[in-house]
Amino acid sequence: MTPEADENPEPAAAPEPCGLRETKKRRTREAMHRAAVDLVAEHGSTRVTAEMIAERAGVSPRTFFNYWASKDEAVLGLSHERDARAVELLDQRPAGEDPVASLRAVMLQMTAAIPDDPDLRAAKRAVIEREPHLKQLSGRAMAALHADLTRTLVGRLEAQGEEGAEFRAQVLVQLAVAAARSAFALSMASGRPVAAELERVYAAVDAGAVGV
Repeated sequence: MTPEADENPEPAAAPEPCGLRETKKRRTREAMHRAAVDLVAEHGSTRVTAEMIAERAGVSPRTFFNYWASKDEAVLGLSHERDARAVELLDQRPAGEDPVASLRAVMLQMTAAIPDDPDLRAAKRAVIEREPHLKQLSGRAMAALHADLTRTLVGRLEAQGEEGAEFRAQVLVQLAVAAARSAFALSMASGRPVAAELERVYAAVDAGAVGV
């Protein structure tokens, strides 16, 4: 190496800012999810492969499996990372916060991350209705998230000294999930973002317009 090279080393590539990196990951995930839904809508689940999805999305099969465990997960948009994030967000809420407020904040943050694409959501729903095994997988994934959120909320309530924490946590999580499902249905009908419809649901509950 020459002295000049020693004095003027090649600058190392600057690492991507965390926000930019996360944005790229989200866009890559969304591209694969859309490709999976479109391909299954066109050909049926049994005739679609992970390699086909990767090619349609413009990524390598290796990249595909870095994000999804199977083609079915890609079709449903399931993400263990996303579910873990929901639990993490709940666990990070202020100690002593009202559990209803905590769950609302988490659900709003999670729904805000959903792509604002009514056509994609409609196509996904149609595919799930046509492919029974996808509906079953979606149900199992929701049950697992429900259990994780309930377990986390039980711990928070017990830390506050609340008796009957498990019962209350189960009911509150069930209601939170029901509100989110209502927001999804409203979003399908209105074309508005899911998070915006969820805020409408919460406002209606607070105003006493709806109740359980």
